[in-house]
Amino acid sequence: MNDYIIKKIFKSKPPTRKIVGYWSALTGAICNIILFLTKLIVGITVNSISITADSFNNLSDLGTNLISFIGFKYADKPADRKHPFGHGRFEYLSAMIISIIIIIFSYELIKSSIHRIILPQPILFKSYVVPILFLSIIIKLWMVLFNKKLTKLIESQNLKAVILDSVADIFATSVVIMSFFLTDYTTFPLDGFAGIVVAVFIGYNGIEIFRDTMNSLIGARPSSELMQEIEAYILAFDGIQDVHDLMIHDYGPETKIASIHVEMSSAFSFLETHTIIDRIENAVNDIYGIDLLIHVDPIENECIDTQMTKEKIDAIIEPFASILSIHDFRIIHESGQKRISFDMIVDNQLSEAKIEQLKTSVMKQFKSYYPNFDLIINIEKKDVFIHG
Repeated sequence: MNDYIIKKIFKSKPPTRKIVGYWSALTGAICNIILFLTKLIVGITVNSISITADSFNNLSDLGTNLISFIGFKYADKPADRKHPFGHGRFEYLSAMIISIIIIIFSYELIKSSIHRIILPQPILFKSYVVPILFLSIIIKLWMVLFNKKLTKLIESQNLKAVILDSVADIFATSVVIMSFFLTDYTTFPLDGFAGIVVAVFIGYNGIEIFRDTMNSLIGARPSSELMQEIEAYILAFDGIQDVHDLMIHDYGPETKIASIHVEMSSAFSFLETHTIIDRIENAVNDIYGIDLLIHVDPIENECIDTQMTKEKIDAIIEPFASILSIHDFRIIHESGQKRISFDMIVDNQLSEAKIEQLKTSVMKQFKSYYPNFDLIINIEKKDVFIHG
């Protein structure tokens, strides 16, 4: 059914992020208005704090729909002089505001539920209440499935927040139904305890959403899988011997900028190198939607002395399990000085003291082979599962 609805809404044209976000907010607002008014009337009628609280949960959801709408609206604004990378992070900001609303509501619900436990009040059991609550679960389940379909059209933390919130509502209402059934058989203040369970679950989801969106705003590291995939893709191009120092900067769901170092033979001319790099940058943009800037590290493959020296360095570092690899290896003759320079990749878990010990050990062995050379080692930390 959702496939049919989405096909009818968007017809054959691929929708923009803003339009998808608008439809998510609109359908959510309509559903939450209906649920709020229905549950509020029922909660007041039967004197249930958990049902009344659940209704205000839907009212807070209406606020999240509005914030989501505003987030998609402003995130769609084009780049300007003050914001050269666009306004895409408005989506993250709106998702964070949604999470704060959820957390505040959870806190208020806990207070109300504790008050109901301390001063319990009788609940009037009405047979028509349960079907109404079950209907609200069905509506929220539809919202989850509908928004999941929308996330296949766009990757959005806003939509993920809405889905998590709807899942929390389903759980919350299910707890309310259970407590409502049992209140007719006991004087224990189940209604208040059910309210606390609902509040804790809602609050937990709010904290999770807040943490994820805050990470995006601060600048969280992309997934290891994505970084490995991009590195492997670039390595597949002719002329690329190795890659390292991939960094991806997230300025919003549709604006990502990255930089990477690639090692290429110094035998390539400037024109040949530029042609290869240009082809890679365009391909990465087309496939991953990332604006990539590539720095080239020239490698002297044809120089026998350089190759032999690098092999000797490789042999020196081989016994050290904490040294993952080296790259950017160069022999520099400058102003009468002879220097060897390279970047050494070490395990991210190593302490600074341990790194210094490793560096000293490598330099000591190096000096025994090349007493007339200075050695420059640049340290890079990487997780052991990341390609260096």
